[in-house]
Amino acid sequence: MTISVGDLFIECGLNPGGVVKWGDQIPLDRPGVYVVASTPDLGDPIGRTGTYHPDPKALYSLKTACPSVTIDGRPATHDELSERIGSFWIPDTAILYIGLAGISVRKRVNQYYVTRIGQRSPHAGGWWLKTLLDLETLFVHYASADVPKSKEALMLRTFSASVPPSVRQNLHDSERIAPFATVDVQAGLRKRHGLHEYKTRRTNPASSPITVEHEEPVFPLAAPISARPALTSSRAEGSEIGTRIESQVITEKDRAGSNLRIPSRSKFALPAADGFLSVTYLGQIIEARWRVNGSRSGTIGLGRSIMSSIGRPNRSIWLQVNGSSVVIDEA
Repeated sequence: MTISVGDLFIECGLNPGGVVKWGDQIPLDRPGVYVVASTPDLGDPIGRTGTYHPDPKALYSLKTACPSVTIDGRPATHDELSERIGSFWIPDTAILYIGLAGISVRKRVNQYYVTRIGQRSPHAGGWWLKTLLDLETLFVHYASADVPKSKEALMLRTFSASVPPSVRQNLHDSERIAPFATVDVQAGLRKRHGLHEYKTRRTNPASSPITVEHEEPVFPLAAPISARPALTSSRAEGSEIGTRIESQVITEKDRAGSNLRIPSRSKFALPAADGFLSVTYLGQIIEARWRVNGSRSGTIGLGRSIMSSIGRPNRSIWLQVNGSSVVIDEA
């Protein structure tokens, strides 16, 4: 068996805030972390769900929404999807998913509830949980955290260390260990699951926000600015990945304000007129004002709470841009 939810919170320096049944609203309206488990008992390390029981209706919905879904590059059947996802099931554990909320636990978990399988947003991460036949019997434990990203990373490492070697060796990926429905074991390191095309295609990038699932990094390695091609209109309208741009260096003055500055060399990828952008930051989607500012640096109004903690001191950050949708690469 692995660690219990209560011990996980304790070892990571967190005070449990409460627990609700899956689908019920969480009262915590501030940053924090949450754990989806098969038991409401903080001290129960095993829970009630010993084996993976897939919901045929959920897999049918996924195949309907994403008919091109593949496994290891080959078209996937319902049974193959069930088998591959089930090969990551960790027996004798109550913990099925660990997530963070950079702004509001209540809002983030509500987004998790309402995102249908195959959808890109508002919370596409942890979608393997949506394949479970007994989804409605699960529970969500939560705790507040001043730095949710760091706490989530610590929780994932702590959980991984608690998985016995005999269990690890039977998983499809025996090296990259995380709770069943958590695909990213750490930033930039994803389970080797072999699944592709399991999200609906983006038909209108200008109006559809890109969602960074804590579990779906979409950023390729960046080429030097001088080596990257200019954005063409066809790329802006049809690109799945979009264009990667660099912000200005974030100074202490910037951190005390509300705006992220975008240098003139990077403004080509953003709208040519003032307006609003759909910005994804730590899995949260916010509406941010975009100001072109003529020949000067443009600004994206992210708010003081984000600007006070974003990136690293006196460093720029990278953004993924697709029309009016922006994903902050480095938080």
